[in-house]
Amino acid sequence: MTALAMLIGMVPMSLGLGDGGEQNAPLGRAVIGGLLVATFVTLFVVPLVYMRLRRKEPSKHLLDVRLEKEMEPLS
Repeated sequence: MTALAMLIGMVPMSLGLGDGGEQNAPLGRAVIGGLLVATFVTLFVVPLVYMRLRRKEPSKHLLDVRLEKEMEPLS
């Protein structure tokens, strides 16, 4: 939502409206492009990389194994 608000707020700047607006238009376009790329990377690329790195199940901690042994009923 924050990125969307920023994108909408930068539209007048990127269009170069008003006196001297043509000087600030490239800055507005660069900010919009950066926000779009960053939002895409955050929503799609980062979760894909995380899934690739966490393909293997995490190993059990030594204390978990010890606790399981202690919790077994005595035979």
